[in-house]
Amino acid sequence: MFRLLIIAVAIACVQAYSEGAPKAACKDLTPQHGAELQTKKPPYSFSGPSHVRGDQKLTLTLGGGEFLGFIIQARDGQNRVVGKFEVVDGVHSQTLDCSGPADTLTHLKATKGKPLSGLEFKWTAPEGYKGNVKFMATVVETGFVYWVGRVTKDIDVE
Repeated sequence: MFRLLIIAVAIACVQAYSEGAPKAACKDLTPQHGAELQTKKPPYSFSGPSHVRGDQKLTLTLGGGEFLGFIIQARDGQNRVVGKFEVVDGVHSQTLDCSGPADTLTHLKATKGKPLSGLEFKWTAPEGYKGNVKFMATVVETGFVYWVGRVTKDIDVE
């Protein structure tokens, strides 16, 4: 009976966030799965340019292995969430308003047995912004295997 209860809770946790990360994950990018995060190096990374002009959209791809969920933010040197995301893949991603409109990107319709192998997205720096931003992602391989804020990429905005 106790084993069935644990399995039911685990399934509920995974299903609860299949439609995207909750607002509670905005501050520290921690999923609310209740499982222990991974400390080994993540198999995931961002690919794309390392600099962009402030008036251009930056296109990046999250990839490196199969995954079910994610939450991505761009942060400045003071750890503030900056810029706006644009959804490229509307079937698997959506924006989330954490500190401002569309400043975070998260998964949509995560389905066990149908993992993603990569996701392209666009980001625009705030008007007039110049400096470095760090893209940070939490990537969920399964409901109990995930890396919090360990997938990163530095971008210079000119």
